[in-house]
Amino acid sequence: MTPEQIAAWEAQPFPRLFQLRIAEAAEGRARIDVRQEAVKLRGVRASINGGMVAAFMESAARLCLDTVLESGERAGPTQELSVSYLSAARGALTAVEARLLRRGGRLAVVDVELSDPEAGTLNARATISLAIEPPRE
Repeated sequence: MTPEQIAAWEAQPFPRLFQLRIAEAAEGRARIDVRQEAVKLRGVRASINGGMVAAFMESAARLCLDTVLESGERAGPTQELSVSYLSAARGALTAVEARLLRRGGRLAVVDVELSDPEAGTLNARATISLAIEPPRE
């Protein structure tokens, strides 16, 4: 992604609200970083709320898909989202890494891991299926 594309993504309402930062965006992969102090909604033991975990994972999946879309294509609605919560996300920094598993003509499947990079702890893992919308005529 170009610096302009990164700035445009980070300026969208959801990333801006939670101060999400793109750490990596290359073909078929993406990583966003979340700072604990930017997330006010807390879960168990002052961790990031589970709903927020899923939302951050979906954001990373969409960003990952954006790296492989053809001109005019757009990431469409989420078709399926399955999250396994493994441990509470309580680190000062949370990394959300997405990797494209398969891209078809109208559907893409993305594997996402949410972890504490400082502690080396995997907090959640998700498989997310997203529709691919063709260029508008």
